[in-house]
Amino acid sequence: MTSSRAEPRASAGPRAPPAARRPPASVPCSAHGRPGSPPLIRWLRRLRDGARETAASPTWLLGQPTVSPTAATEAVTAPAAGATLVRPAFGHVTVVQGPARLLSRRFALRDDEISIGRTESCYVFVPDARISRLHAQIVRDPGGLWLVHRSGTNQTLVNGALVADRVALRDGDEIQLADRVRLRLAAPSYPRESAPAARGGLAAAMEARVALEERIARQFVRDGSFLDVDVVGSYQLKLAEERSERVVVSFERFRALVEGLVDEAGGQVLNSNGDEVMAFFPAADAALAAARAILARLPAWNDEVNLLPRPFEVRIGIHTGRSAVDLERGVAYSPVLDGAGHLQKEAPVNGILVSKETWLALSRQGGLAPAGIVTKNGIEAYVLSEDGR
Repeated sequence: MTSSRAEPRASAGPRAPPAARRPPASVPCSAHGRPGSPPLIRWLRRLRDGARETAASPTWLLGQPTVSPTAATEAVTAPAAGATLVRPAFGHVTVVQGPARLLSRRFALRDDEISIGRTESCYVFVPDARISRLHAQIVRDPGGLWLVHRSGTNQTLVNGALVADRVALRDGDEIQLADRVRLRLAAPSYPRESAPAARGGLAAAMEARVALEERIARQFVRDGSFLDVDVVGSYQLKLAEERSERVVVSFERFRALVEGLVDEAGGQVLNSNGDEVMAFFPAADAALAAARAILARLPAWNDEVNLLPRPFEVRIGIHTGRSAVDLERGVAYSPVLDGAGHLQKEAPVNGILVSKETWLALSRQGGLAPAGIVTKNGIEAYVLSEDGR
């Protein structure tokens, strides 16, 4: 049998030792292993050497660029690399009061001039008719951080104080545009100045208490109107429809209708449960406008959107006064809010009851008729029924 193994080849003599391999020269490579171009190599070396500089040198972040619509962000594009070095933020502002779609939105502060206003070219763009096109600017210079008032028609306030020209900003300050929008500043590099050491004992305790009361009043206490909307006979509405999904969808659509009209009138829906919706407005006129809009839109909504066999009907109450309201969290604890709920329960079907305090705060009082004292806690009211619009 012939073996399938190949015969070994004859040796040509003693094998020479392998030649020593010289290590290849160090060649900088690109991201894919190919030799890098000289401009890229020089740029990478500068980037490496820059990391060794002292902490006094500017710090930059590597990432996608964040471009301000109004102020040029300092950025350097690496040759042939496509990466962008973006100036880090020195702080941010958060919307704590304003249009619903902007609430809790944060705007990073990177540039030395940040514009705030109604036009889309503004970095902090606030689509509200009562905000000026260019309402204010946040300006950073060697002297500090400043809020500069730019509007010729609408007010700007910082921590409740009117700004005539410009005022220094500190970490935690609140910027108010007219009576519509509040922004909270976070800028750790600009801390509040420490108060001088107070005397001990009772005087120090009272000073601290006064400071706390002032902060609470500035941040949470405000004048305004509460609007309470409740569905009439909601149990019967749900009972008339066997398909639970239609019940859920119809009530969610109703809530969306109310929330949209509240937002259009400049109000904010608070955390409400069940079939009742509570909203806060900075002005009584806006609260009544939202209530009228709800009554006006409800018939067409019932015909076109409501999936239940019975139409939605509502009662609406509005009460006005000073209250502690946390608009950022959407909660309020106030007898004024409770009063709106009491008025709602006494309102006619598809009608509105407003307190005398609300009536006095209105710029136009037409269509509202005296209704006397209508609640157990003695709230005097005025009524506007569906036919009285």
